Amino acid sequence: MKKYLFLALVLVVMSISGCGADKKDILAGFEKPDTIIATFNKNLEGDNHQLQKIPTEYQTVWRMTSGAQLSFIDNTYNQGVSLLLCYADENMDANEIGTVLQGILKSLGDGNAAQTAEQLKLSEPVSAEAEYGNFVVQKVSAKNLTIDKDSTKTFKLPVSYIRIERKPDKKAMENQGAMSGDTATLAGLEELIRHDNQLQDASYYYRHDLKQEDEEPSLEKMIHFVN
Repeated sequence: MKKYLFLALVLVVMSISGCGADKKDILAGFEKPDTIIATFNKNLEGDNHQLQKIPTEYQTVWRMTSGAQLSFIDNTYNQGVSLLLCYADENMDANEIGTVLQGILKSLGDGNAAQTAEQLKLSEPVSAEAEYGNFVVQKVSAKNLTIDKDSTKTFKLPVSYIRIERKPDKKAMENQGAMSGDTATLAGLEELIRHDNQLQDASYYYRHDLKQEDEEPSLEKMIHFVN
């Protein structure tokens, strides 16, 4: 009898401490950003794909010399943190960003990372959504994203955003209500990007000023609006 009581007690302690949870869930909010980035870098191939810490005017971000940028954002349901990966389509093709994305996903847990990357249609300037284990992965292209929900004008920026977020549990959904649920959707992510001031400024610069100058934006100018 004592043996069974002890076993029951151990199971209770494990459930409270989280020992029974996915040990690879590094976005639960308990790991420091630098620790998470170090984990990602182990699964990212090549020196040009290593994430390096860059303090900016707005927040600390991590960039690759290949052009991609990773930042930590608030989880929609206040369940830890989420990831936002930004990259210029003209600097990283679908194969390269797909390899980077797969390396990050494999750091988060088990799943078919290649299939998830394929479902996001990385070679197309469209919005797409896929799942990876306990995570939702969403991609929004600013190239064909309309400036307003009811507008036909687009940002025309060759930049894509990928958000990686933990799936909410039932309790989190009840606590946060419908507003967070809307933000968590692919359409919600599109709306958040639409209202980003830096994106709007960069769009104007790209569509008007650069056309007058007849030149393509440099990586430094393009990276400005994804800080």
